[in-house]
Amino acid sequence: MKLKVYADRMSQPARAVVIFCKVNGIDYDEVKVDLSKGQHLTPEFAEINPMKKVPAIVDGRFKLFESHAILIYLACAFPGVADHWYPADLFKRSKIHSVLDWHHSNLRHGAAMFVLNSTLAPVLGRRLNPQAAAEAEKLLSSSLSKIESIWLKGSGRFLLGGNQPSIADLSLVCEIMQLEVVDEKDRMRILSPHKKIQEWIENTRNATRPHFDEVHKICRFVWTVGFSYIGFNALAQALERMSTAFIHILNLKEEFLQAPTKCLRFFVFNQKRRERERETKRNRKKMKLKVYADRMSQPSRAVIIFCKVNGIDYDEVKVDISKRQHLTPEFAEINPMKQVPAIVDGKFKLFESHAILTYLACAFPGVADHWYPADLVKRSEIHSVLDWHHSNLRRGAVTFVLNTVLGPATGLPLNPQAAAEAEKLLSSSLLKIASIWLKGSGSFLLGGNQPSIADLSLVCELMQLEVLDEKDRMRVLTPHTKVQQWIENTRNATRPHFDEAHNILFKVKEKLQNQRFKRSK
Repeated sequence: MKLKVYADRMSQPARAVVIFCKVNGIDYDEVKVDLSKGQHLTPEFAEINPMKKVPAIVDGRFKLFESHAILIYLACAFPGVADHWYPADLFKRSKIHSVLDWHHSNLRHGAAMFVLNSTLAPVLGRRLNPQAAAEAEKLLSSSLSKIESIWLKGSGRFLLGGNQPSIADLSLVCEIMQLEVVDEKDRMRILSPHKKIQEWIENTRNATRPHFDEVHKICRFVWTVGFSYIGFNALAQALERMSTAFIHILNLKEEFLQAPTKCLRFFVFNQKRRERERETKRNRKKMKLKVYADRMSQPSRAVIIFCKVNGIDYDEVKVDISKRQHLTPEFAEINPMKQVPAIVDGKFKLFESHAILTYLACAFPGVADHWYPADLVKRSEIHSVLDWHHSNLRRGAVTFVLNTVLGPATGLPLNPQAAAEAEKLLSSSLLKIASIWLKGSGSFLLGGNQPSIADLSLVCELMQLEVLDEKDRMRVLTPHTKVQQWIENTRNATRPHFDEAHNILFKVKEKLQNQRFKRSK
């Protein structure tokens, strides 16, 4: 059956998926999901993507959401996709994972919040928020500076020194192209200081023409017409006519991917992946892995537990965040983002915990398949969970804990309003985990009977709630019995290492309780 791509071209990740399909000759039907009409909120679309967002795909009986997971799946599942998009080489692929993981909480959050609060909010029935726009612009500008100084610092024309684009280039450039809808002076104020960024955008556009320009016409159309000069309904109708015309052209194609072809491409993917990973394991130098971590960091704990459970020999190098050791020039040589965790394996350096877990599962012998399965469909579902994690569970849990108890330890005042908003996102995230990924009879996410790197990563995130006052922790967790059982299942599957790595939280909790008791006297 032909691939179906559910998209609204006003969505930057949806555009990335559509462009990727076009550039690589993937035969697909584009199904328009009009966000302005609330079509993503319908029961029909919830059957495709229970998160009710675009993009999403259906490939035969397989459904997948989260754009990074989709791009990885398409690069692996369809014949004819050039290796540079998502290399078979484990080191290159891991670097791409690192960029994509960073994208969620940095460039994406900054760009999306700036465009929303400076331009698009009225379309969604909200007020413009200059203060929120100013804060988002700081994150956006910082993100652009980091892209230039870390991933565009070489002589290559694309990220990571490449001379051909990867899925990371396409995903991040489509994000930045959302700035086309803002006022020209605002767009130029943001982009003008970043010459390398502008050149990189142009390189990515040229490498994916004419599809890049055709798919992004909608952004220029919105800017040209202007939200303030036409009614919302008129704009929605115009966008619908434009999208309908595009889809009509796409539907002229009538070739279908036959089932034998699909079976063959899954086989080819697995054979190529296994051989490259076997080669990586054979060629690994005998230098001991170094894990740079602070156990107060939930992703650091996930990496440490994974190494211990799987018998990976490593040295743990403590980076004390409370002493700002992550900000030193020495640590910046390990991770220029100045965050933990990070690893050094021989000469190879890697940061972003999801990318690290994926790398470790592939690079070290003896890691059981259930952690990061060889099966492409199962692996893609794990990518989808991990991609969702960044902007949902992680953002909610971190912000809630920071503004409820940990703020003063980092020099920040407690913020009850921010804590209340974060608790809403956290509770919503827990509901989604229970209703979408824990709805079967399995003990773990996605119906599994053994944990994956997604289980470990998300449960370590939730364990940060241990530092809260007990009444706050129970208020958040008590309504979610499935989530509590899943946490216990993950703990049991990784004992005694899980408990040992989390001891630090119980010590911090006791210290905070003693401080509150003294203040109450």
